[in-house]
Amino acid sequence: TVMSNGYRTLSQHLNDLKKENFSLKLRIYFLEERIQQKYEESSEDVYRTVSGTAL
Repeated sequence: TVMSNGYRTLSQHLNDLKKENFSLKLRIYFLEERIQQKYEESSEDVYRTVSGTAL
């Protein structure tokens, strides 16, 4: 049936996006940790550096 197949496709796509989102959040977390260790900055300074608001 078309309706259940469309729902299944959307559901699978949503699950894929959730996995990708989690993976990217994890990657950002570890990159921020590496920056903090490298430059010995506070978490707030790291956040400003990563988000591009540091001057």
